[in-house]
Amino acid sequence: MSITYRRLLLSSILVLLLAPSNVLAQISRDTNFRKLSGNPGGVGNGMGESHWNDTDTDSVRTENIPRGIYAWTVDERFGQVSPTPYDTLPHRFQNDNFTEGPTGHYLTLGNLGSARSSLIRPDAYTPNFGSAFIFAAPYDFFLRQPSQLLFTNTKSPFTNITYHECGNKQNGEDRIRALFSTNVNKDFGLGFRLDYLYGRGYYQSQQTAHFGATLFASYRGERYAIHAAYMANHLKAAENGGIESDDYLMRPEIFPQKYGAADMPTRLSKTWNKLNVNTLFITHRYNLGFYKGGNGNDGKGNAGQFKRKGLLASFVSADSVRTASVPADTTAMTTAVEAEENDTARGDFVPVMGIIHTLKFDHNNRRFLSNLRENARNATYFRDFYLPGDSANDFTQHYHLQNLLALEVSEGFARWAASGLRLYVRHDYHHYTLPNEERLAVGYNENQFTVGASLFRHKGKMFRYDAVGELRNTGSAWGEFNAALDATLCLPLAKDSLRMNVHGQVRNELPSFYLRHYHGRNAWWDTDLDKTFTARAGIGLSWKRSRLAFDIETIRKQAYLSEVQTPYTSSSNIPLALYGVQLRTSDSPVQVARLMLGQDFVWGILHWENELHLQYTSDEQVMPLPSFFGYSNMYILFRIARVLRTEIGADARFYTKYRVPTYSPIVGQYVMQDEALAVEKGGYPVVNAYINFHLKRTRFYLMASHVNYSSGKGDPFSLPHYPLNQMVIRMGLSWNFDN
Repeated sequence: MSITYRRLLLSSILVLLLAPSNVLAQISRDTNFRKLSGNPGGVGNGMGESHWNDTDTDSVRTENIPRGIYAWTVDERFGQVSPTPYDTLPHRFQNDNFTEGPTGHYLTLGNLGSARSSLIRPDAYTPNFGSAFIFAAPYDFFLRQPSQLLFTNTKSPFTNITYHECGNKQNGEDRIRALFSTNVNKDFGLGFRLDYLYGRGYYQSQQTAHFGATLFASYRGERYAIHAAYMANHLKAAENGGIESDDYLMRPEIFPQKYGAADMPTRLSKTWNKLNVNTLFITHRYNLGFYKGGNGNDGKGNAGQFKRKGLLASFVSADSVRTASVPADTTAMTTAVEAEENDTARGDFVPVMGIIHTLKFDHNNRRFLSNLRENARNATYFRDFYLPGDSANDFTQHYHLQNLLALEVSEGFARWAASGLRLYVRHDYHHYTLPNEERLAVGYNENQFTVGASLFRHKGKMFRYDAVGELRNTGSAWGEFNAALDATLCLPLAKDSLRMNVHGQVRNELPSFYLRHYHGRNAWWDTDLDKTFTARAGIGLSWKRSRLAFDIETIRKQAYLSEVQTPYTSSSNIPLALYGVQLRTSDSPVQVARLMLGQDFVWGILHWENELHLQYTSDEQVMPLPSFFGYSNMYILFRIARVLRTEIGADARFYTKYRVPTYSPIVGQYVMQDEALAVEKGGYPVVNAYINFHLKRTRFYLMASHVNYSSGKGDPFSLPHYPLNQMVIRMGLSWNFDN
């Protein structure tokens, strides 16, 4: 991609953002627009909202433009709403664009937006079955699931632009993200997000170019709510197979010439992984219930009426309630004040039962390209060949259509209804295409039928929980099941709250289609695999600035990919190998345990944050993990002229040496190393120094990353043959503005 084209693309994004801002700013606002830091659906709107993290973030000011943004996420299955603070925090903004994560607990290939793998296990709690399109998983730094999408409700059109940059036109990194959000009225909001990432790479054949666009909309009324989003992502990553020799960095003196990062020979060139990941997501619900607590009643709202006439008699529309006491010829003349009085007389809506439907459609594909004819180096990299031709052009496609229908009995509509209950059914249709021996596309279909139940309590002041159990039929038998529990207890303690979280999961699941079937020029397998059984449990505690977590997990019949090497020596006497990939399964159960300790200290303007992980694995070949991982961040926090919030500090991350996974360009996945030729990486700290500013609605930073790098010292590698970037100066800017 040329420099001119990239500048044109960035300019186009800015035009798209600014143009609708001026137009939609003219949309009239409801004079009774609710306070955005509270429930946008009104008190007791029945949309399954969890207020556990409710905070008063309203930013109403005495200016011409009303300001305020309320954000939330929705559960991917049931549309459960969870308030989430919009990311405007200046703290750790300098780490926002690290592919290795803000605390550095991911392995990466070194470049921005490259494939990554977590150092921590278990890294996340998953309430349902796993994902089918495994090729997207290493790019979760860039990609987002529907459950991670922020929906918004704004008092005025809101725009955010965030830009990160480092390096120059030959080797630097750029990323621009943009959000535009507005509300048509107090219930209906919409917007879009754009994300463009371009990493040129400091080493050869390492470029990444990702583009993502998301359209989203939501309507949250008292009885009916809908959330919809369409996410389109195109990802392109060059594959270099790593540098030819780690000694270019670790022992540069043994070579007759000194290599710079851009001069080091790599194992591959003209090789690409390309992904298209597209998702349409719609979840909506309709609630049945009654109104309670209005004026002119006996203190019990309309409860007496419901007992006399029955619950169904109270299922009247909101419009009929508003106009019941207004003559027909004056209905259109009702003022905002009168509408408010009618709302008060009507009371708060209390949901009793909800009908939920969720639709999700995924359209994904992956293409692996490698040209042997134009690059002799590629011919000395691949070990196995299953298809004819001098170039790889492997293509696979995946369609997924999911429909879920649920019936929910709401919690809290009566004193005896302390918990809510959901019963649901789900159907999943998957279609895959893979090439056959003649390079012709062959289709595979899978249907899955799931029945499940969920018991939950989301409105408790001290205790909340969510339990789910589901059974899945893969077309032949009811062999797959999943049961999960997540519970949180919050207790007042010493002018703060002690928060305790307990979670557990038991799952029996057939491995992904691509672990059972894969066809490509350099890797091929068709295998009948047993179901993988996983049992995990964990507990977490947090109080003030202290955190503690413990997790334990057992996995049986784990299917995994392993690299296969055939060593040889090049004409330059450099040890090299031919690489292949094979599918394997574990013969015995694998046990994994993790203990996390977190502690933050504050002494005046001095702040010190720490996070330590201790891990154990019973099988380093199947589930390799570092025994220790640590992150520490020390900074001073003060204000300049009482308005410019300033952080000056440095952070460091470190993990012990272990048999790290490696990366296979052939399948675009992290795989286990060849057991006979495995090497260890780690035992090398990475230190970053930064200065971070926040002024009103603007955040910006300047950073020197990997300041401790020194040629010929240490082991600056994340993976075998994939070095970390050397010291780099970085900067970033984030700007929020209301229109």
